[in-house]
Amino acid sequence: MSATPPNALQPDALDANRRGELSDSQLRGFRAQSAYGRKNALSIAAYLVAGVLVIDFFAAPTASAPLRVIVTCVGLAIAAFLVLRSITGSDPLTRDLRRVQVASAEGAIGKRRIAGGRAQSTYVLDVGDRTFKVSRATCDAAPDAGLVRLYFLPRSRKIVNLERLPDLPLPKEVTGQGIVHSLSTAFVGTRSQRNEARAEMAGLGDALKASFAGAQAVPPSGARDPRALEKAIVGTWTNGLMKVTFSVAGTVTIHMLGRKRDGHWSVDGGGRLCADITGRQQAADAWIDGNQLTIAADGTGLTFTREASG
Repeated sequence: MSATPPNALQPDALDANRRGELSDSQLRGFRAQSAYGRKNALSIAAYLVAGVLVIDFFAAPTASAPLRVIVTCVGLAIAAFLVLRSITGSDPLTRDLRRVQVASAEGAIGKRRIAGGRAQSTYVLDVGDRTFKVSRATCDAAPDAGLVRLYFLPRSRKIVNLERLPDLPLPKEVTGQGIVHSLSTAFVGTRSQRNEARAEMAGLGDALKASFAGAQAVPPSGARDPRALEKAIVGTWTNGLMKVTFSVAGTVTIHMLGRKRDGHWSVDGGGRLCADITGRQQAADAWIDGNQLTIAADGTGLTFTREASG
């Protein structure tokens, strides 16, 4: 039987797991695992006893008597242990189920496959400084990188659930040097350092995705800032990766990856934002909704948040 049930990650059970409990379906599944394990232990004990009897009754007359006694005693002791453990339910999983208390671990996640003999592999999740053996299905379902909270049963270390946590806040200014450092750490650091660096890169990727949106229609005037765009846009805007400042004098400055670029901006007669920041004059739809600025061109929208003054 696998180390964890195939459906170990159950988003609909997260509320119960956060309270330190198991959902009804999880409890049924783990009880079935417990019953299977105890039944399996009895089967192994029966095979051990049968093997001992075979050795006692059918061993060659020339076989060492002391060795036969040792093998018999060891086999019967193991069988007795398995029977007692099965009857009393002293195995870790059954003990976990007598008094359910779901524990959790938080940190950057890492996934590993340890190759074994006869095409058998062990799948491992690293969460922070803790390591958990899991089934292949659970390993495949877990995110490749990022910060997570892993829920498990403390004695058996059976995985109960996993949820992705919010990314670490990006540094005030993302620089090319910082990205190179994170990339190098992701390959040459310790295991926990590599996982943390990969979590940082995942957060950077998420921030980049969040900055871009699919093609959007310009919202009606009632949903936008009532001021004219040339007045409302003045100020500094950021999306974590890029900072852009529109001045009253018509100049625009962009800071990105530690580099700075200056240009000019204006609003044309059609209300479109025009700028030469790329080296040539370009126009794009732009609108402000609350403290959000969206600049849309070629089917892609880039969003910014107004930076607090002072």
